[in-house]
Amino acid sequence: MATLQIDPAEYAERIARLRSRMAAAGLDTFAVFHPIRVAYLTGFFHQITERPIVLLLTPDGRQAMLVPKLEQEHVASIPGIGPVAVYPEYPTGGGLHPIERLTGFLGELGMSASGLTIGYDHDGPLDTNGYRGVPFSQSVADGVKAFEARALIDDLRAVKSTAEIGLIHESCRWADLAHRRLHEAIAIGRNELDIAQEAAYKASAEMLAGLGPAYQPLSRSFFQPWCGMPATIYLIGGAKTAMPHGLPDAAGVQSGDVLVTFVGCDVGGYQSELERTMIIGEPNAEFRRYFEQMLALQQLAFDALKPGRTLAEVEGEVTAAFVELGLRDAQRHHSGHGIGLEGHEAPFIDLGDQTVIEEGMVFTVEPGIYIPGLAGFRHSDTAVIRPTGAESLTEYPRDLEGVTV
Repeated sequence: MATLQIDPAEYAERIARLRSRMAAAGLDTFAVFHPIRVAYLTGFFHQITERPIVLLLTPDGRQAMLVPKLEQEHVASIPGIGPVAVYPEYPTGGGLHPIERLTGFLGELGMSASGLTIGYDHDGPLDTNGYRGVPFSQSVADGVKAFEARALIDDLRAVKSTAEIGLIHESCRWADLAHRRLHEAIAIGRNELDIAQEAAYKASAEMLAGLGPAYQPLSRSFFQPWCGMPATIYLIGGAKTAMPHGLPDAAGVQSGDVLVTFVGCDVGGYQSELERTMIIGEPNAEFRRYFEQMLALQQLAFDALKPGRTLAEVEGEVTAAFVELGLRDAQRHHSGHGIGLEGHEAPFIDLGDQTVIEEGMVFTVEPGIYIPGLAGFRHSDTAVIRPTGAESLTEYPRDLEGVTV
């Protein structure tokens, strides 16, 4: 593909669109704390720790940031950011707590004037890695109104640009390859962790060779510090697949085991999701029945995802099909979720989500059947909404022959 990252001009457009939405909502300024939203708006992908980082959209049109000293050279490399306030360390580094420094910085930026309205995506820094501090809403100046408005950003994120879809599609292409490496590594007696690690290493090496020296696994910086590979692979086998998010173990897989897999790849910070239900050896009649029902439910979801409909309507159709099959109790989760910079992001294919489907949205499509004591049955594919409906960007075989070991 032509590029592995979003162009700076697109980041500028995102800021402009957010400012337009802010004006419509009566907001003068905005404080962005979540690292993924900061990255979405600016291209500043950073390692989240206990040290707060805040993006501030000022009343006079600037994109200011508060960062710890260890990030000052990094943020200086990002176009469009400034001014930048630097604090020495958390909790104080011999100076002020970062939130106290932020309060002073707001005044320097003209964001403490009485009557101003500040929106924020999170009421202060995320409480990760041991961070403690007063909420942002309690640290603004008297006379300044502050309230949560994260939807202004996340609603923008829901519809992907052409460049974003290109990165997600490239991620899916590598996910297909990574799943092939996983399939090849499965053998009786090998344990799930060993299989996944070997396949992830091989697929990641191929990604690095194929994408070249410009490649960076950007989103791995958020919550997987200094670890993780470009391709992430996971699988569980046997009866524990009946738990939708079961944990792998070191027991060897055996003939007759059902396997549920997960593969995702990071390209330009964007994610893919590819999951398959597999079988080692000859499937019995019971497996075939549930497998075919799962395939039919997934296809129903694909067919129902059309622009103009609501996600609740789609999930209603899928749920009705579960009921008709006598499998309502085996439906343990909604049929999919948005995907982009996060593996899971809004909106959701869910009975409670009234979001209207639009061209350019990207979802996982994954209705699952879970039979305690037997197995779970779930394929997941990453699909983009086109004018006529959903187009799967992952292409790994879905049929029984294609997923039999």
